[in-house]
Amino acid sequence: MRNEFSGSAGNVVQGGIAGDVHFHAAEVRREAAREVPPAPVGFVDREGPRAVLDAVLAEERHGRAGFAVISGAGGVGTSALMKMWAHDVADEFDDVLWIDFGGRPRSLDDVAARCLRSLGAADEHVPASAADRIAQLRSRTSGRRVLFGFDHVTDAEPLLELLPAAPGCVVVCTAATDAPELAIDGARPIRLSALEPAHALDYLRERGIAVDDDPASAAQVVELCGRVPRALRLIVGQMLKRRWNLARTARELREHRRDHLRDALTAYDVTVADLTDAQARCYRTLGAFPGTAFSADAIAALTGDPEADDHLAELHRVCLVEENDQGQYLLPALAAEHLGTVTDDEALRRLVAWYRRTGGFADRAVMDPHRFRAVEDRLEGENPFTRTTGREWLERERLNLLAVIRAAAARDWDPDVVVLCESPLWALHNQHKNYADTLSALVIGVESAQRLGDELAEARLRSLRGQLLTELGRLDEAAAECEAAVGLAERIGHRRGLASAVEFLGKVRYAQGEFGESIALHARSEEINRELGKPRGEAIQQHRMAMAHIALGEPERALELLRKALSCFEERDDTRLVQRVRSEMGRAHQALGEHAEAVTALRESVSIARRREASFDLAGALELLADSLTGAEREQALREALAIYDQAHSPRAERVRSRLTG
Repeated sequence: MRNEFSGSAGNVVQGGIAGDVHFHAAEVRREAAREVPPAPVGFVDREGPRAVLDAVLAEERHGRAGFAVISGAGGVGTSALMKMWAHDVADEFDDVLWIDFGGRPRSLDDVAARCLRSLGAADEHVPASAADRIAQLRSRTSGRRVLFGFDHVTDAEPLLELLPAAPGCVVVCTAATDAPELAIDGARPIRLSALEPAHALDYLRERGIAVDDDPASAAQVVELCGRVPRALRLIVGQMLKRRWNLARTARELREHRRDHLRDALTAYDVTVADLTDAQARCYRTLGAFPGTAFSADAIAALTGDPEADDHLAELHRVCLVEENDQGQYLLPALAAEHLGTVTDDEALRRLVAWYRRTGGFADRAVMDPHRFRAVEDRLEGENPFTRTTGREWLERERLNLLAVIRAAAARDWDPDVVVLCESPLWALHNQHKNYADTLSALVIGVESAQRLGDELAEARLRSLRGQLLTELGRLDEAAAECEAAVGLAERIGHRRGLASAVEFLGKVRYAQGEFGESIALHARSEEINRELGKPRGEAIQQHRMAMAHIALGEPERALELLRKALSCFEERDDTRLVQRVRSEMGRAHQALGEHAEAVTALRESVSIARRREASFDLAGALELLADSLTGAEREQALREALAIYDQAHSPRAERVRSRLTG
């Protein structure tokens, strides 16, 4: 007896010999689903994120669909990316389904039912329960290639329950919140940020804007729009509607940016409305931060909230702040515009105090903790920095230090300005040269010292500025600053301050080629240091005098002084000054024609500089070493020195470059 069915009919009930019953529902013939909305016009860039999506499509999977989550701040182009990619790969799939969640929560059973209907299920065959709907969806997608596009999802994690078991399927969603934790479930998180400058200009070109007719104004326009596609689209609409050229558009954005970009900023209102009160307060307080990229510790000081780290993590998750590769957060341009400038002197006071204290610790970690400071802060507690981490902190916080100094000066918080200039800013310059920024900050510091009537601080900051001007070869200006510093120190009778000011003037005289006067000044400073019981200060002057003796053709005398100085620095394990003395010993041996001894001393100097990661000291030692080398070794030393000087924009770069080409 045979139990087979052939032919055509509607629904069929088939009884099995063993008593089981099978229901055969008629399959409805249908066209392939192609629900993706139209592709965006003039789409630009996003090659990196598109490559990630291509990788999801191409990867080999077993028993599960591919899953990608595209996140980003409102208007950054997450939906445009998903639409564009869906159109590019639609032919790879049997069906393309698309659901716009509209930024509102949507139940999984509703989403599953919608997908089943798109795949041909009649209403009466859609199960009632969510579990049954999801099970049927997995059955219908088994062995098929289906692309699911879920736009404006509030939370991507629940979609894991909906994920088909078919490896040929791919689920892509856009969300306003990050979901990096879903990577452990096989998801590929993709976070979009603003367009790169060149691609933002391409965005304007694609919409008929003659960018190349006024590239300067075009560059301003894209930056003032934060390089965010939605903001760019809004402003292009205004340009076309009002017949503005690029110059007029740039001016309008400079003067009325908030008005012109209001629609682009509403996305931030929506996101902030979903934050807790504490998170929202943290976000609003960010507008009072005067710098660029901020650490969680700095924001904890600014807000006075010890939970700031957690709040920032949430602000990052919902794309209100970005994160750089230094572990710092920063506000995207449109978020900064949304916040506006927040005036909160109480918060800023806390921040300045934090930079003063933390910067003081960093200074003492990277430089001699007992070096002369006109204002000696008492820092209670253990120093959290090593030499390496202190230097890293200073370099990472450079722009913030400058911004905090300016903000403090604008409020006449002069004691803070003086300490920030003399302590962390000067320590930073000693590790990493930034001439223009440091010079301008020291001018502010001198003005603050004058308002305070603190002549010792003024003398100190003028001396430091003189040092920078000397390094830049602006010797007349340097001499004027250092002479003024000596005069101030003499008038107030501060012996240690005078020793320091005289030392800096001695450096200027050396740079001016007045070697005899340089020796006399350093000898005077040496005497004061001896009187004050400062052997390290004495040794520093011996080092400087030796340099002048070499220049005068007296290398034997120089070596005598250098050996005395070296003994002092080695006793104190002062590797920075040991390295510099070794360099001068190499120079002295070169002057005596003793190149083997010179190479030994200079290689030791280079080795110490490398261990200390002191790039400028390393460059100087390499320059000297090249004088005792020939051929490829000489060229290699000079090229490494040149790279360091070029990075620091040092005028010494031209000198080395001429040696290489000459």
